[in-house]
Amino acid sequence: MLEPWGEPIVKAFVHEAVNESLKLESALARLGTPHRIALLHYSPILATVEGEPLDIHPFLGSSRLEEPLNRYRVTAAFHGHAHHGAPEGRTSTGIPVYNVSLPLLTSIEVGAAVPGDRGRSRAPPSP
Repeated sequence: MLEPWGEPIVKAFVHEAVNESLKLESALARLGTPHRIALLHYSPILATVEGEPLDIHPFLGSSRLEEPLNRYRVTAAFHGHAHHGAPEGRTSTGIPVYNVSLPLLTSIEVGAAVPGDRGRSRAPPSP
């Protein structure tokens, strides 16, 4: 996990990730519902940014976002931003995370197997 050290720009980058995590935690703590859905811009896990160039992984998400999802037992999390990442993954406690960026979704062939899909297809339901 990246720590706030070194140049001011690195400190600001880490500070922003910490702030986003705190905002997510605060929002989840206020929910009194049996199901919690998290809608994020950035990915909380590495699995859904895999497929993107390694050099830009730090700008596509933050592992700091995963901890509040696990702590508050979110039902599922959705994010965009990783246009060439993987469509789905799971947090360390098994919470499903879906990358719903439009460029990624439109690149998935209808009926094609998707990584992490365990053999299910994306074919539309029969009428």
